[in-house]
Amino acid sequence: MLVNKNRIKQMLINLVDNAIKYNIENGTVHIRASKASGKTMISIRDTGIGISEKHHSRIFERFYRVDKGRSRNMGGTGLGLSIVKHIVNLYNGDIRVVSKAGQGTEFIIQLPL
Repeated sequence: MLVNKNRIKQMLINLVDNAIKYNIENGTVHIRASKASGKTMISIRDTGIGISEKHHSRIFERFYRVDKGRSRNMGGTGLGLSIVKHIVNLYNGDIRVVSKAGQGTEFIIQLPL
């Protein structure tokens, strides 16, 4: 992939930081990367608190917070996922979320090679 390594690093830091921050005690974070069909696939999955489906369409908006009180207490600005989405779009990629409240979250990113 021809990408700016610092942008990809920022994207991964934001996703992994969220996976840790919103995980349950003794939870796990799984990171997977692979190549398929001319794309790089990256998955970051946690066993955390999850995100209710009603929020899925808005989580990539700037300053949007699913749980305003909890995010504020943990130092969140509501910009992390917006930055991730911007980086993915910069490289003509795609990002999607698979999550349900109480069942963890997975972010799946596809970037063209």
